[in-house]
Amino acid sequence: MGYVLDSPLLWAEKHDILLLNVFGGIMPDREGEHLYGVLNFYFCGQELDKDAEPAPERLLDWKKDALRIWGDFRLYAGIDLKTARMHWWEFRAIFDSLPPDSQIMTAMRYRGIDLGTIPDAKERARYARMKRAVALDRVDYEAEYDAAMDRRDMSGRHTIR
Repeated sequence: MGYVLDSPLLWAEKHDILLLNVFGGIMPDREGEHLYGVLNFYFCGQELDKDAEPAPERLLDWKKDALRIWGDFRLYAGIDLKTARMHWWEFRAIFDSLPPDSQIMTAMRYRGIDLGTIPDAKERARYARMKRAVALDRVDYEAEYDAAMDRRDMSGRHTIR
């Protein structure tokens, strides 16, 4: 969900993708209320700043980073995510409190480095190698939107209450 929110898509397109993904291709009635509920849950009750500038590139991919996250939870919190049961908000609280030198936080930090701000050429090259090593694939947001619309159309545009 995070990469959709940080995408260059219009807010209305993000809205459609989020609701269609959460509700399995069925667009709910009272879309605004449902969207608020989805975002409220995802952001653990904290307000979403719609005016905030998204990161220039994705810093996290829940699927591709799963092993880093799993390992960090084992190492730093003593939790095996394969067997643990916890609320999303509890998971996020632990995730957000992982130390800066954890695998996932280190990968996110390298992904977010603006190489143009590093004046030394050797240091910039070193960071560029590290950034490439943990880079995430680019997301085709337009294709994501088209796929969400296709799911909606195949569902017969039914709504749920």
